[in-house]
This record gives sequence, structure tokens and C-alpha cells, in this order.
Amino acid sequence: MRNDDRGRHTTSYRQLLLVPGGGIVIDNPGMRELQFAGADLSKSFADIEEISRRCRYSDCKHRHEPGCAVREAIEKGLLSRERFESYQKLQRELEYAGLDFKQREKAKIKRMFGSMGEMKKKLDYIKNKKHR
Repeated sequence: MRNDDRGRHTTSYRQLLLVPGGGIVIDNPGMRELQFAGADLSKSFADIEEISRRCRYSDCKHRHEPGCAVREAIEKGLLSRERFESYQKLQRELEYAGLDFKQREKAKIKRMFGSMGEMKKKLDYIKNKKHR
């Protein structure tokens, strides 16, 4: 048996750090991943939820739809783009929670391309473009 401590986490020191703005950061060495348990984004992002209720369409994705109140709020400086991007990222993480690898990959492809067929069309287009 080697006695060089490789492959083992030897730090046992944990720390709670108070953030001046009113939060806590947990420094827990060796922790590889944290997951959401029963997360409710509507509480943390109540401002975005409220703005999105004013969108023309109830299923607005806040991308290119006409009458999107969220995009309008960003353009007018009433909502920061960074905050909205954080909201979207957390939404995706919640959607992916509990999915296995294949399900996550399919969900990502659907989000990026609309469908597996559309992704294949784009790949074929790129491949054919290179051979011209």
C-alpha cells in the first residue's frame, strides 16, 4: 500500500463564509456536486416570473417570440441579461435533474436544434459544405 495520499482527499476542514450581501457560501472540500431538492425558482426569481406573465403568449420561451415582456425588460434595462441567463440555467438544471445520461443528451439536442432530425440536417449541411 502506498503512503503518498494520492487518490484520497485528506482535507477535513469545512467552512461557512458569510457574504456581505447577505448569503452564505459553504466551502466543503471533496464535495463534487450539489443538486437541487424541491427547488422553487418562482421565489428566487419572482421578478422574472412577474415580468413573464406580461408576455403575449403564455408559453413564451423568451427567445424570438413577438410581444415578449422579458426581452423587452432586458432591452429597457429593467432586468439584467445576466440575471435572466442565471434563471434559464437553473431552469435547465432542474429539468435535467433525475434524467439519465441518454435522456439528458436528448433534452439538450431538443433544446439546441428542436429535434434529432434537425440536428442531423445541420450536420449533413456542414459536411456537404466542406466537400464543395
